[in-house]
Amino acid sequence: MIYPPPHYSDDDSTYTNRIIDTYGFPLLTSSNVDGPLATHLPMVREGEYLYGHLAASNPMCEFLGTSMIFLAAFHGPHDYISASLYDKPEASVPTWDYTAVHVHGTTQLLTAEQSVERMAELTEKYEPEDKWAMEDAAAYAGRLFPHILYFEMRMDRVRGIRKLSQNKNAATQARIIADLRAKGNDDLADEIDRIRKT
Repeated sequence: MIYPPPHYSDDDSTYTNRIIDTYGFPLLTSSNVDGPLATHLPMVREGEYLYGHLAASNPMCEFLGTSMIFLAAFHGPHDYISASLYDKPEASVPTWDYTAVHVHGTTQLLTAEQSVERMAELTEKYEPEDKWAMEDAAAYAGRLFPHILYFEMRMDRVRGIRKLSQNKNAATQARIIADLRAKGNDDLADEIDRIRKT
């Protein structure tokens, strides 16, 4: 049994990089003897690497720089799809359309100098222009750095998933897109529009 089904898989880097770059707050997972570990965190892609940071007290830090394979699960647009939008609602059930990218890879700890550079880059990506910069709180940030571990994660295996009503006909897809736009979920509507039947 293949999962996800091949028609929901899309490992093309144009798609996977777009989801990673646009929705850069994945769930990072690993495990230890007590079971699974998971942390939500911002990550930034550069080439074939992801960059992130964890509080030094996080139990996941024990495995940074080891042979442990981490999984970063990026979540793109998603939403409930009502069966009322299908050709035969009485013979259908609702579903959930979604986009996601799963990245597997090993990690390496960054040097102190690299860590400062990566934090500055993360801030520059998300901070509104001219609002705040690392230099504004250099002394305070300097006291925090010993308690934060910065790392890079090599993108060894990337799996793109987009379940976007590909199995529905063009008329149904059009109704789904219209319903999503009416609900204000233009991002998911745009994703379906990219792959819709004509």
